[in-house]
Amino acid sequence: MNRTSERTWRIDADHGPGPVLVNRDLVPLRPALFNNFNCEHCGAPGPAPVRDVFIGIQILGEYACGSCGTRFFRDLPVGFQVDLPLAFTTEERRILHWNAEPWITYPEYAVPTDPGPRTERKVYREHDRIIVLNTLDHLYGHVLLKLYNAQHYLDHYKDRGLVVIVPRMFEWLVPKGVAETWVVDQKLSQARAWHPAIDRFVQEQLPRYKEVDLARGWGHPNMAGVDISRFTGVEPFPLDQYVSTAPHITFVARTDRLWFRTTLGKLCYRAIGALGLRNSLGRWFTYRQSAMMRSVMRRVKRALPDASFTVVGLAPSGGFEGLAEDLRTMRMDTGTELQWCRAYARSHIVVGVHGSNMLLPTAHAAGLIEILPRDRFGNFGQDVSIRYRDRMQLFLYRFVDEFADPGTVARNAVSMIRHFTVYHRNNITNTFGLHRTS
Repeated sequence: MNRTSERTWRIDADHGPGPVLVNRDLVPLRPALFNNFNCEHCGAPGPAPVRDVFIGIQILGEYACGSCGTRFFRDLPVGFQVDLPLAFTTEERRILHWNAEPWITYPEYAVPTDPGPRTERKVYREHDRIIVLNTLDHLYGHVLLKLYNAQHYLDHYKDRGLVVIVPRMFEWLVPKGVAETWVVDQKLSQARAWHPAIDRFVQEQLPRYKEVDLARGWGHPNMAGVDISRFTGVEPFPLDQYVSTAPHITFVARTDRLWFRTTLGKLCYRAIGALGLRNSLGRWFTYRQSAMMRSVMRRVKRALPDASFTVVGLAPSGGFEGLAEDLRTMRMDTGTELQWCRAYARSHIVVGVHGSNMLLPTAHAAGLIEILPRDRFGNFGQDVSIRYRDRMQLFLYRFVDEFADPGTVARNAVSMIRHFTVYHRNNITNTFGLHRTS
């Protein structure tokens, strides 16, 4: 058994070496369910597989221990359960493996959903040996990060069909080449639950195939190898045109996670939220954020007269007339998503507060200035689709304090434009191995 003394889950605890897999890219499902681990109750090796269960975000194996007789569910090591497999008894739901997120204790899992979400199967090419990539999650960024895994399986397992389980709102991002999509009609807010309807659908499909493995669905794949145009259809900013094109900066203006100028301002915003006044008094803080963004634009414009700007975000438009192209809207659809991606792709820099809404901007833009709240230090870099493997990372990805003033953001932006040539020459051009003549 692997329990902490306090029986509490800690994400920074020692979670051990991870699962023992023949191929670390794949978790066996059919014809033989993965069971290369010890019973979570008595420690006997290789508990007998009973069945697999697709409840939504989690994919479980049910097992029966031949030594102690315990029957239990255990997370299969995919998605954000890759090295934190929760185990609990099938009847009482008594947790056996405490050093894992105890999601089964969350109230959303107390009662299975009924009728649950509808799932649609779309077939693009027939395969009898498949890899299933489950991207379902209750967090926008988690879905997108897991979906990024698709490219690896398409490129390295060409003899297998890739099947992607995806929320309908992300279907437009599924890359070409997949064998099938299983599209779930589900809002993100509905994902964190036990969904028998999803399992029924999956169990109806699995007998079609001779061999089924699960994709690992790594939560933080190496983005430098990901071609974002295969997902969005939009080519990212070409770095070789960084100097030859006029500077363009896109601001991601969230209304649910704001840029604050002072600690007092942030505390006041939280207070009015607790009082239920955010829809009224909270507008002042949104206005202040817009004012700071306008200040950044004016400062950059004074230093770089040919600079231009765009503002995107789920918010009412207005307030940037004469300064920036305002693409903010309160209605999201695929057309808006693509319009925003095209704005990112022509941007030397994207500016925004830390959050999963920065994943697509950084996948397309050349660089980033992120306003990083202090309570997000533990999530540093998780919202950045890092495009570079070399020292350009240090130059093109800037992080400033959550209470940074407009001058600080503007100075970083101006430096990223003015000093690019000399930094690139010193760190990329003038080095060994990149410009051999033979």
